[in-house]
Amino acid sequence: MTSGPESTPQPDAAPILWITGLSGTGKTTLALALAQALRAQGQRPLVLDGDTVRHLVEPDEAHDSHAPPLRLHRAWRMARMARWAAMQGIPVIVATMSLRHDVQDWSRAGPTPYAEVLLQANMELLRQRKPTLYGAPGQASPPNVVGLDIPAEFPRQPELRLPQNFAMDDQPRHLAQVLALWESLWPGRAMR
Repeated sequence: MTSGPESTPQPDAAPILWITGLSGTGKTTLALALAQALRAQGQRPLVLDGDTVRHLVEPDEAHDSHAPPLRLHRAWRMARMARWAAMQGIPVIVATMSLRHDVQDWSRAGPTPYAEVLLQANMELLRQRKPTLYGAPGQASPPNVVGLDIPAEFPRQPELRLPQNFAMDDQPRHLAQVLALWESLWPGRAMR
C-alpha cells in the first residue's frame, strides 16, 4: 500500500502525530491540549478525533456499532485522512484507538513526518473511570471490548510511552513531552 505517488517524499508535507491507547486513557484530552499549545505558537493543526469523525461521517445508526470490520474501516479512514491533510501541508494530530499494526505500519511508511504516542493505563483504573465499558471492579465487562476480549495491537515502537495515572501532574508532564516530540517532527515551525 505504500507504492505510488503518495509514498514519494513531499518537501512541504506536515507531520502526523498519532495519539493512541485504550478507550478512556485521555487521547482526546491530550490532543486538544497539544492543539491549543500549538495554536498559541501560531501553528494551525488539524485534530482528527475518532469519536468526532465517526459522528461527522457515519449515519446515526452506525455510531454505537463497534463490529470488527467497522473498526478496521474506521482505522484506515483516519490514517488516509491524516495523510491526505499532511501532504497538503496541514499538521495533523490524530486521537483514536485504531490499534492495528497494518494501519500503523502504513502510516509510518508514508511520505510525511510521523510519530506515535501511546497512553498506557492500568485496567483497574480504567474500570473505575469507565465501568460501563470495562465493567466495574470485580464485575464482568460487556462483550467485544478492545483490551479485554479483543486484543489490542499497541504500537510496536512508539516514540513516546506515557503512563496515565490520572494524577493532577500527568497532563502538564505529558503535554511537555509531546510538545518536544512535535518540535523534533517539525522543527522551527512556530508562527507559521
